[in-house]
Amino acid sequence: MLMTAEDYRSYNERMKRVVKVAVRDIRLLPVVLAVLISVLSGAMAASAEDEIIIAGEFLTLDRCIEIALKQQPNLMYYLYQINQGEAQVGQAQSGFYPTLDLQGGYTRNQIVNKYHTGLNPPPTSITNKDDYNASAQLNLMIFDFGKTITNVRMKNYYLMSSKKTYDAQANSTAFNVKGSYYGVVTAKRTRDVNAESVKKYEQQLNQAKDFFKAGTQALYYVTQAEVNLSGAKISLMNSENALAIAWDNLTTTMGIIYNAEFKIDEDMSPKQFSVNFEEALDTAYNNRPDLQALTAARDAAQKNIEYAKKDYFPTISGTASYNFDDGRFPLDNGWMAGVVMKWNIFSGFNTKYKVAEAKAARDAAEAKIQALKLSVHSGIKQSFLNLKLAGDMIPAAELQVKYATENMDVVTFKYEAGLASPVDYTDAVVQYKSAKLTYINALYNYKIAQAAITLAMGSR
Repeated sequence: MLMTAEDYRSYNERMKRVVKVAVRDIRLLPVVLAVLISVLSGAMAASAEDEIIIAGEFLTLDRCIEIALKQQPNLMYYLYQINQGEAQVGQAQSGFYPTLDLQGGYTRNQIVNKYHTGLNPPPTSITNKDDYNASAQLNLMIFDFGKTITNVRMKNYYLMSSKKTYDAQANSTAFNVKGSYYGVVTAKRTRDVNAESVKKYEQQLNQAKDFFKAGTQALYYVTQAEVNLSGAKISLMNSENALAIAWDNLTTTMGIIYNAEFKIDEDMSPKQFSVNFEEALDTAYNNRPDLQALTAARDAAQKNIEYAKKDYFPTISGTASYNFDDGRFPLDNGWMAGVVMKWNIFSGFNTKYKVAEAKAARDAAEAKIQALKLSVHSGIKQSFLNLKLAGDMIPAAELQVKYATENMDVVTFKYEAGLASPVDYTDAVVQYKSAKLTYINALYNYKIAQAAITLAMGSR
């Protein structure tokens, strides 16, 4: 069908509108793209802020401890204990403030009188009575012989104990992070040693096969090399599993769930510990938060004794009220003010046993302090012994690694030249691996001993 002139003009108009819309959309495309990029970048930035650890991030030991102190759920319990203590202090301080009570009520009474006397008793009478009442009463403790202030001081000591308990748990968390952190480094190095042993046994197997093909060694040595390689591979698999567990221990100790392996500082070179035993012990007695927590608890128990004894004395309070009361409106009203003294003379020896209970709690707290001091002394002493042992072992282990490495190189050269037996080669690999693992464990023990002394001193 042929297009008419009118159809052609209509077609042109439609095409112009399409082109115009297309051009407009193209011009808006950069704006749309800019908005999309801004939104996506903002979402990515928010996501990055929400991430505790960024993929591929390098974490130092201090950074791991910082994360643990913020994320470890176990510490939240002790924070809530502090909040509890602060609330209890506020409750104790409320005794210094007046109390205001408002009361209102309505009652309706119906009295039926059926019992009348006389010759012509009147009929049964029914009486209804409404009663409206309202009152506002103000009470203020004037003097209680120091009972309220003693209670406030006691609650403040308990609050201080909660805070110091939190500090002690934070120190323990930092120590656990150190152990897990060095545990990862140790596991990685152990894995690397086992991987190196696999390579050496692979070299032995290849060499044994070459010797067998050349007719210089029996098939037995090929089989023995295969057994050695199989055992080395099993050790490598175990060390890979141990490394995965070490990573999980570290992230769990930090209070996070993280499935990837981030980068950490693998330097475990020993650093001289400048504090001696006497200095560490004095610092521990002065700075350990758990010891300070027990001391605060003992002081609180002492205040509790004073608080219990205050029940032997009266309490003097002021009271004032304004009352409305009547059966109809407007209600009668009036006020009342006065001073009230309350003094319990006898309560079945309740106060006496409260004092006895408080004294027993004070003595128990003192016994805990002495037991902890004994434990602190023993812990610091044993940690210094472990530090000395690890410090003495490190140079000896280094020397052992040096000699084992030299022996490994010599035996490898001789074995490849056919001048050493497969047994010599296997013994050299075993000695080399043992020397390296001994050195790694000595470094780990030294770091843990240092961390234990730092913890025992009340630091992080």
